[in-house]
Amino acid sequence: MIELVLLIAGAVLLMNTRTRQVLIAYVALAATVSALIAPLAAKSPLALTLFILSTVLKVVVVPVGIMVFLRANPAADDLRPSLAMPARLALVVIFALIVRVAAQTPSLHAVALEGLVAYVILCGIGTLIVHRNLLAHVVGLLALGAGITLAGAVLAPALPESIELGATFDALVATFIGLGLVRAFAAHNPLLDVESLRRLRG
Repeated sequence: MIELVLLIAGAVLLMNTRTRQVLIAYVALAATVSALIAPLAAKSPLALTLFILSTVLKVVVVPVGIMVFLRANPAADDLRPSLAMPARLALVVIFALIVRVAAQTPSLHAVALEGLVAYVILCGIGTLIVHRNLLAHVVGLLALGAGITLAGAVLAPALPESIELGATFDALVATFIGLGLVRAFAAHNPLLDVESLRRLRG
């Protein structure tokens, strides 16, 4: 069930062209990753506190911030993908095949959830590559951060505080700095097309 949720959420991140739907997929992905990490974070009061803070930032603050921004800037709802739908679908299939190969690699058999970790990270990177909308890049960075946090929890379960501290820092940076940049950029380009960044001069 967890694998299916992550597979669908990752596919929507890459294939959908509407910010609202991609945001729903991101919330599903982040909530699922948080559910996987929760038992490890509960081992220490500090790790649990940081985990709760990070989860609230990722699952509540980011979506609310983006939705408020979209209400004020409806033109930013189009993610302006740089690849056509068949190419995006092919990318999802390629990512699924890479994950399948990674899961069958003998050296990775000792690592729990290795396929899920690889898929979440690849979907985060794919979101950054596929979409030209700056909001999609904020969501892609957060998805990538969720994948790296999951990898840290899987590879270093004895260090929950360090993992949660890094996850919280990633969420803070992507939330406040990312949305601040998006808001400033919207004054120059309401579509938030990253291609137009080349024309900016400071």
